[in-house]
Amino acid sequence: MQLGLLFVDELRGFYKSKVMIFLWIGLPVIALLFRFISAESSGQTIPFTFISALVVSSIGGTLASVMLAVFIINEKNRHVYDLFLIRPLKRRDILLAKFLSMYTCVAIAAFFAVLAGMVTDYATTGALPATILTNAGESLATSLSMIAVACSAGVLIGVAAPSVLVGAILVIYGGNQISVIPLVPTLLNLPDATVITIVLASAVALGLLVASIALFNRKQF
Repeated sequence: MQLGLLFVDELRGFYKSKVMIFLWIGLPVIALLFRFISAESSGQTIPFTFISALVVSSIGGTLASVMLAVFIINEKNRHVYDLFLIRPLKRRDILLAKFLSMYTCVAIAAFFAVLAGMVTDYATTGALPATILTNAGESLATSLSMIAVACSAGVLIGVAAPSVLVGAILVIYGGNQISVIPLVPTLLNLPDATVITIVLASAVALGLLVASIALFNRKQF
């Protein structure tokens, strides 16, 4: 119950921000612009649906990671958690609520962008609906996996970093690279790459969240 209430509260705060408006509207537009810019390239064999998923994962995952890190660091510096922790709230619920709410918001943006890519693939190639749905499902799974890792990395960096500047640097030069891990099975053309991607991303995200919770429990507020 406490986690659910915290999740709803965090979700309200995130979806009202201007950054989320950019994610929901701007990312599909950026994906479409990228499609039109790359339309002149010859010999392209990668479906645009997959390309749009990579664009969303890279930009959206980085923004989500930065937002999570900055919010947590600012709340630590303002001693917000002092008020939370005098109530019967579990520390893990605070972090999980932030992770789940941010992940939900960025997942919506990812769905819109992949949908735009799916429609564009159908309009430009005339592919069969079954093929489009398969590409869209694989691309969305890859995108959501990368975003999950990016968000969990943002939570860990937010808990560990002493300042906003350090947190932003760690996200850009560390968290952004970690989020690429789920893409490895696809790049290596492994059998059942999508399944491996989901399992790998789940394991990495879970590990980062467990580390975040363990570190957060040791913090003195």
